[in-house]
Amino acid sequence: MQTTQNIDPQAQLRTLYMSLLTRQERFDEFKQLLSMYATAPGEDDGEPPAAAEVRRKLNARIREWTGTPFAGLSSAQIQMWRAIVVEERFNVALSPWKESNTY
Repeated sequence: MQTTQNIDPQAQLRTLYMSLLTRQERFDEFKQLLSMYATAPGEDDGEPPAAAEVRRKLNARIREWTGTPFAGLSSAQIQMWRAIVVEERFNVALSPWKESNTY
């Protein structure tokens, strides 16, 4: 049996990607849970209890979707995923999917 210390984080990430890409309802739930994860920028008191509960639920769902002992996303990782998936904050200037990039 593999322990958490022996799990390859890159393999876990690939498994999560495949789970989200192959089932639209999983991606939709992932996005919904990320949108529920709210913290105020610069919060020094740590993760609010409501945000911690959303993170716990999201990590449990990821374990169910992947069928693996997923180590879980940290608060910082969830904030990064939220910025990309929910707020769509990524480098759109170079995005090949934006119509504004036509030549």
